[in-house]
Amino acid sequence: MSAPPSRSVCLVSLGCSKNLVDSEVMAGHLGRSGIQLVTEPEDADVVVVNTCGFIHEARQESVDTILQYVELKRRGELAGVVVTGCLVQLHQAELAEEIPEVDAFLGLSDYSGVPSIVDAVLGHGPGAICPAGEGSGGPALAVGPGAAAGLSGGGDKGGDADLGRALLTPPHTAYLRLGEGCDHICAFCAIPHIRGKLRSKPLEVLVEEASAMAQLGTVELTLVAEDSTDYGKDLKLGYGLAELLRALGEVEGIRWVRVMYAHPATIDQGLMTALAEVPNVVPYLDMPVQHGDAAVLKAMRRGTSPERIREVVAMARAAVPQITLRTTILTGFPGETEAGFEQLQTLLAELAFDRVGCFTFSSEQGTEAAGLPGAVPADVARARQAAVMKAQRARLEAANKARVGQIELLLLDAVIPHPEGRGLLAIGRSERDAPEVDGQVLVTLPAEGLPGWQPGAFVRAKTTGIQGYDLVALPAP
Repeated sequence: MSAPPSRSVCLVSLGCSKNLVDSEVMAGHLGRSGIQLVTEPEDADVVVVNTCGFIHEARQESVDTILQYVELKRRGELAGVVVTGCLVQLHQAELAEEIPEVDAFLGLSDYSGVPSIVDAVLGHGPGAICPAGEGSGGPALAVGPGAAAGLSGGGDKGGDADLGRALLTPPHTAYLRLGEGCDHICAFCAIPHIRGKLRSKPLEVLVEEASAMAQLGTVELTLVAEDSTDYGKDLKLGYGLAELLRALGEVEGIRWVRVMYAHPATIDQGLMTALAEVPNVVPYLDMPVQHGDAAVLKAMRRGTSPERIREVVAMARAAVPQITLRTTILTGFPGETEAGFEQLQTLLAELAFDRVGCFTFSSEQGTEAAGLPGAVPADVARARQAAVMKAQRARLEAANKARVGQIELLLLDAVIPHPEGRGLLAIGRSERDAPEVDGQVLVTLPAEGLPGWQPGAFVRAKTTGIQGYDLVALPAP
């Protein structure tokens, strides 16, 4: 009997955490179809690149990554390259014309047909699990030069489309995507054009998903969406984010639940009460305010104002005095004057957010902002971005110095050899730090390690100093 044909895939996921969930959905379908998932492209037959198309820099990264793997295919080191995701959703036809070496381009879907597309690229018959894509006949048909062309990559995303995904994060921490799409009309944002209107996942499905991950060892859930505070409004079933948090509070094994992407226009007292009352919801809230000048916020169509932002921050700190507040800022939006930027700096200094990310404006085709007058030169936008982050670094350094001497509970993400050869280095986060976007706590351990100090464990550590954005600590009793 001849050996079964080789069927291995390396998944390359670019962009945001929501895109990572899409990659995990693909990984689940591929695994159930008997296709081996590998972490290194040199070990793969096919590389699947899940692209981001949100802003110019992300699109360029996606194209550069595609070309990198096309070159490996040209040299005979890969049998095929498949490209999926947001960039394809926006520019499928143009990409297929400009990079014909790619075997298949696939827009957004539930990705149930990806195994069959991989098999077609490899010249194999369709797999037994998803012979033509569970959503065959759906909107996501592969475009490309080879046998995969015209095959269904999957159908529309149903409310349960994320069930059965294979985590690509460390198993102790996972993202829980609340839905798909967005009903806001922010002038700078292409997300509604890419992912459509809001489609929330039913509460019972999210609880099922969370329970399944808990059974596999997940102890931290990070809730993500285009706008988490809009969750449930489209379903009109009488529940929203606050009710979801209370339901997740009942899921055995989940010790930390973290809310990201809350919109300041729709945050309400019910959410604040849930943040205060549900024991496993950490005192942390990510609420992108984008700017602090009334005129800029109006032009952005954010549906909010500096006064509303102040109100929400005060509401959060009154409900949860120890809360960590994170925000995101956009500099260089058309019409942002020097006086408007000063208003932003004043608001940030007054509210003293604990965590701040800052990006420069990117003019996106199809958005209202792309046609607005008053363009800000790129070097001015970058200088303003640098000024925002310089001020934030000073605030963060002062806050971190105040933590020296404190004992905190950490969730360990990794234990590695110490880069300076001093035993081991445990890398963890406190409840104040979201995965990937916030700082870490670096704890030196003896070479033999310590009992119970392994990834996914909760441990106690005493802060002894600061290192850049991170804290340095030692194990505490």
